[in-house]
Amino acid sequence: MVKFCVIYQGRPEDPEKFDQYYWNQHLPIIARWPNVRHISVSRCRLLNEGIYMIAEFCFDNFEDLEQAIASPERREAADDRLKFPTFYGTIRHQILEIKAYPISQ
Repeated sequence: MVKFCVIYQGRPEDPEKFDQYYWNQHLPIIARWPNVRHISVSRCRLLNEGIYMIAEFCFDNFEDLEQAIASPERREAADDRLKFPTFYGTIRHQILEIKAYPISQ
């Protein structure tokens, strides 16, 4: 499995407005990306190193992720980011390969 992570380091001017826009406008665009298997958004309870939230978009493999990144839906999401309510900070992207470790009971 592969994760495309978006790390929001900083803070929104109006957290409620930002979160509503993100959930109701931005995530529906990402949900239309080809091959996306799972979407999760983690909000930080404390501003650990200034991180506001991390969004994770999961794919079965790198090829599926590459198709999504090259898609019109990805371009639409990039354009939509310009419409976000004011966010003070940086928005970074990270691609992670996931390997599960089995836990014995």
